[in-house]
Amino acid sequence: MGVSGRAENNEPLKVKHLFKRWLTETGLRVIVNLKDIEEFGVWEMGLITSFKKEVDQRGGTLRLCHLDPSRKGYFQNDRFAEQFEIYPDLESAMSGSRGAT
Repeated sequence: MGVSGRAENNEPLKVKHLFKRWLTETGLRVIVNLKDIEEFGVWEMGLITSFKKEVDQRGGTLRLCHLDPSRKGYFQNDRFAEQFEIYPDLESAMSGSRGAT
């Protein structure tokens, strides 16, 4: 799935509803392409974190790709950083090969 734009203050609460049809399956594998995200602030982080919790509860895998290098520091310096699999591009995320992140 690709995400774009900016998250609003209520977006993390909508995660379960918006992705309900996919979140019914166990062991699902999801790649979130962040290539078109305008800003990666508190609400965007909350949205991704909420979605990850839903995926984890179902024994699934969540991978992120195309995280702009200027925003990558938010993950690496944040206490949640180790919870995310971050890949440089979609192809790497699909293969599970991190290369240089």
